[in-house]
Amino acid sequence: MKLEVIYKGKQKAGELWRDDKGYHFIYEDAFLDDDNTRPISVNMPKSQKEYHSNELFHYFQSILSEGENRKRICKALGIDISDDWGLLVYSCSEDTIGAITVKKNNQ
Repeated sequence: MKLEVIYKGKQKAGELWRDDKGYHFIYEDAFLDDDNTRPISVNMPKSQKEYHSNELFHYFQSILSEGENRKRICKALGIDISDDWGLLVYSCSEDTIGAITVKKNNQ
């Protein structure tokens, strides 16, 4: 299992992981309970705590680079151009589109 931590701004929003059953996201309890936080995506409302998908969730796909920029980033990072998970983990930890960042889990 590969687990990463998702932040919205500076607040931990939840955890994202993949395993042999697909992709999974679970909201952090404190994030869910905070009336001032908004969901990470309209397709992943806070009314549900856990989400599962056979492919990387569309929201996370939408923050990945595309086209020539994607090719250059993948080449520089040494990852396959079709590896959405690798691109998400290695390129979305600091400067991303929107407020979401992906931090490597250090467990």
